[in-house]
Amino acid sequence: VSYCGPFNQEFRRYLVDDKFIHDCIKRDVPITQGLDVISFMVDIGTVGDWNMQGLPADPLSIQNGILVTRSSRFPLMIDPQGQAINWIKNKEAANVPAWGQVLLSDTKLKDKLEFCMSEGMALIVIGVEEEIDPMLDPVLEKQLITKGKRKYVNVSDKMMDYDMKFMMYFITRLPNPNFSPELQAKTTVVDFTVTQKGLEEQLLGRVIGKEQKALEDQLNEVLEEVNMNTKSLLALDASLLERLTSNTGNLLEDEELIGVLANTKAKAAEVNLKLIAAAETKVSIAEKREQFRPVATRGSVLYFSIVEMSGVNCMYQTSLSQFLALFMESMDRAEKATLSSKRVANIIETQTYIVYRYMNRGLYEADKLTYVVLVTLKILITASHLRGADMTLFLRGGAALDIDSVRRKPFNWISNEAWLNVVELSQGLKFFANLPTDMSANEAMWRRWYEDNEPENMNVPDYEVKMGEIPVIGPFLKLLIIRCLRVDRCLLMCRWFVKNIDEMGPRYVEPVTDTIEQIFNVMVAPTPVIFLLSTGADPTEAIELLARKRKLPPPAVISMGEGQEPIAVKAMQNAAANGTWVLLQNCELGLSLMVVMEEFLIKLAENMDPNYRLFITALPEASFPLGLLQMSTKVTNEPPAGLKAGLLRSYTTVVDQERLERVDTGATEWRQLLFALCFM
Repeated sequence: VSYCGPFNQEFRRYLVDDKFIHDCIKRDVPITQGLDVISFMVDIGTVGDWNMQGLPADPLSIQNGILVTRSSRFPLMIDPQGQAINWIKNKEAANVPAWGQVLLSDTKLKDKLEFCMSEGMALIVIGVEEEIDPMLDPVLEKQLITKGKRKYVNVSDKMMDYDMKFMMYFITRLPNPNFSPELQAKTTVVDFTVTQKGLEEQLLGRVIGKEQKALEDQLNEVLEEVNMNTKSLLALDASLLERLTSNTGNLLEDEELIGVLANTKAKAAEVNLKLIAAAETKVSIAEKREQFRPVATRGSVLYFSIVEMSGVNCMYQTSLSQFLALFMESMDRAEKATLSSKRVANIIETQTYIVYRYMNRGLYEADKLTYVVLVTLKILITASHLRGADMTLFLRGGAALDIDSVRRKPFNWISNEAWLNVVELSQGLKFFANLPTDMSANEAMWRRWYEDNEPENMNVPDYEVKMGEIPVIGPFLKLLIIRCLRVDRCLLMCRWFVKNIDEMGPRYVEPVTDTIEQIFNVMVAPTPVIFLLSTGADPTEAIELLARKRKLPPPAVISMGEGQEPIAVKAMQNAAANGTWVLLQNCELGLSLMVVMEEFLIKLAENMDPNYRLFITALPEASFPLGLLQMSTKVTNEPPAGLKAGLLRSYTTVVDQERLERVDTGATEWRQLLFALCFM
């Protein structure tokens, strides 16, 4: 079982059910039919305790709980969303030293390890990346030395007391770390990455807690009561079994045992009645909670779309806590309604747009459409309007086919690539099953459509009416046909697709520009803003101008490079004390400071003036620290694509109403000249 730790739920099921059990049967090893690993390895009372301590209730999380608590090796947890550390902190609350958690890079790690080992306490080590200090190897390998009744471990040539109650947890926030085989052999690697269904359940709890607090409180009370009653039932069973096994005489003559048996029977009946009543209450509460499930489903889809964008650019990192803040904000800002269904629709609409605006602000121009299309497709797949195979078909087309092994191309005016796409489309989607035949039968119309400069604006031969009869996925079907036959028009068609899907709409493809004032208005002192740089885009002037407008001292500007780290640290300390601003430029050249920046800012926040602001500029850099990216707000300062977007940006960031009205004499000519400059 311990080898399943690094894998996701689907692969774990494959290993246990399809491989391990099948192999046992093949080798004639006796095995329980329909074996459930969870119920076999942990009782329901313990699972209830874990859930109360913050471990999600989905099967993957319960399996992770088993791996962490039952493994003989110390656990190394992959925890990009912070779920594992929250659970471990609550689980070990009475057994953690005063300092709480410790960084792997902490200079006093050895002393803290010695204290925890001697006292039998839990040591939570965070900030793990892909290696663990070799100093810890004797502890990881449990190289215990026994002298009398005491046990010792030799760490860096020092004999340290070892209490058998000692526990050590390692936690990394990297979503896909590359651990060495040696490290994996010394620890139990457990993947706590949240699943879409697991996150949906957590978000549902937050929605109900906000919208129907009494209902969520009632559910928590019922769950606590069920857990207590289940544990008391298990305790009664264990007590009775112990008495039966320890009895030496005739069972029927043991009056005390008969009394215990009768008492156990009565209590068990009482507890069972309570459990039945609680189950009925849970069903009633669940029905009311389900009304708000679409909000949680949409939230889960949006979060996983954000996570996938980190694969597009290493700088697009957003933490679960940042997303949860947006999720809760959407409920505050959504329009109120008396009908639950209307309120749910309002929250979903507000939530989707708030998250879009937040992400759009921090994406490069080339990636903005990618994000919106990804969200749209995920929404349709989650709602079962599309299959995962449909998305694969859109992305890959007929790239896997060979022109010599498919149906012969019937005409020369179509490219080989387009014909392979047509064949794949006809095989992969029932709606287009007759596409090659239809194209052959109506060649003239299809050729005219194929060779047109703007085929997206023409009716698709043979299919336009059919696609119009399928309102939900009709736009996607048209996008597919354009992508397969005229891939050069695909980007324009993607905008049309997002615009015409009911779940999204025109405002998701219209150009929007965030001014430095808007960015500043949502800033808070402990959260830095990272400007992702591009050619010809530098926010320095805009930040300095904003400081002058607000009659504030000019920001301390430090250009990072060799030897600049101490100057930057001193500038931040002074600004945090005085409530001024700091701008650190080109921070991809000062990674040694960036690595410790998260810890530095957390300590700085303890005595930070609320007017303090930190701005960071950086080019994309693969080794830029994950923690700093996840705690920051990302902003791009890139000129937008398109004439309308360019004009809009000029009239929101460079030209404002005050500047337009500043010129009195020759105002008309001045405005015409200004417009011509912006137009160019």
